[in-house]
Amino acid sequence: MDGKRVVAFFGLRTIKTGVAVALSVYLSGFVPHSLPLLAGVAAILCLQPTIAAGVQMGFTRIKATILGGLLGLIFHYLFGSHPFMMGVAVIIALKILNWLRWEEGVALASLTVIVIMSQAVGEVVPYVFGRVFSTLMGVVVAMVINILVAPPRHFQGFRSKLKDLTANFPGFYQKTIQAYGDNDLELAQEILVEMERATKEIAHLRRELNRLPSSPTSYLLHLEGIDFHDYILYDRSIQFLGNVTARIQDLVAVTQRRYERKRELQHKGGVPDPNGLSPQFQDLLQALYGLVAMLGEYHHCIFQLVVDGDMEAVPRIQEQAGKIDWYQQQVRTQLQCWETELIRELDIFSLMSAHRVIFDLEGIGEALLGLAKTAVRTVGQTLKVEAGEDKISKKGED
Repeated sequence: MDGKRVVAFFGLRTIKTGVAVALSVYLSGFVPHSLPLLAGVAAILCLQPTIAAGVQMGFTRIKATILGGLLGLIFHYLFGSHPFMMGVAVIIALKILNWLRWEEGVALASLTVIVIMSQAVGEVVPYVFGRVFSTLMGVVVAMVINILVAPPRHFQGFRSKLKDLTANFPGFYQKTIQAYGDNDLELAQEILVEMERATKEIAHLRRELNRLPSSPTSYLLHLEGIDFHDYILYDRSIQFLGNVTARIQDLVAVTQRRYERKRELQHKGGVPDPNGLSPQFQDLLQALYGLVAMLGEYHHCIFQLVVDGDMEAVPRIQEQAGKIDWYQQQVRTQLQCWETELIRELDIFSLMSAHRVIFDLEGIGEALLGLAKTAVRTVGQTLKVEAGEDKISKKGED
């Protein structure tokens, strides 16, 4: 079995955790009165999926361990190793940690208090330093391993997931209008299932992004290998996808209500949706199909820029923005022609449904335009920074 298969089978983070535990336990053996168990536990707790989370959690647990060591030392001298007072010391430690908002250090601080208070009277001071140092050893080793040994690069996986997720959205735009025009409840329900799946994936991406530092001045950004402009761009992309998913679900709701009205009219013996067969409605549908086709192309070009950083997509994005405006005007014109027929027959339901569909599509267009502006500005700034770094590097070589 080669090395790549071993990594794929166990997982890189799993292997790094094992290495961190082994190294911290080994190094703690050189410290007098140390407890390798504390070093190993600290290494396991502090090796997090992101460098930023590991560093922040590591510092919190270092402070919590020192607090637990001092508290255990005080209670040991005052009350000895009495089990009841050991519980009281843990309660006080938990209260202080919650007040300081160091909840991540609860386990290590409590364990440190218990271990220190369990020692014999004459050996407590050396053991305090040994136990605390053991914990610090595990924390530091985990942080160093996570930073130096195959550091996680989240944006590579994030970019791939974002690309896979958004690839199907142009098709969803067309399917929603097809379901609306054909009054196809089955297709509408299929779209709804896809949107529920997309909503879960968007929430997962949001959780992953929230684990990363969001401050442009944070040193943790450099440890993660993250450009702040990329962070902003992906944050806007997730917001966009959440907005568009909600609008597609609203379009599906229009189709479902339209299908229910068709059943009601059939039950009453009337003609189901007579305006749906009119030439004016067919003209409106054709205009809507043209609009969603252009929205799909626009969506594809924008995420080509967002995910791949392809600046060649910028001219197409600018050109397509004007075309979308033209298609929206065509939809409005065809809607006005159809409204004349609806007003004569007092078909308020069909009129409101059409306005709701157009409102959602225009909302998707506005969201795409906003994301396009952010993407063009952000990718341009990133390329300028990289170009500046290249110039500096060439000057240094000269």
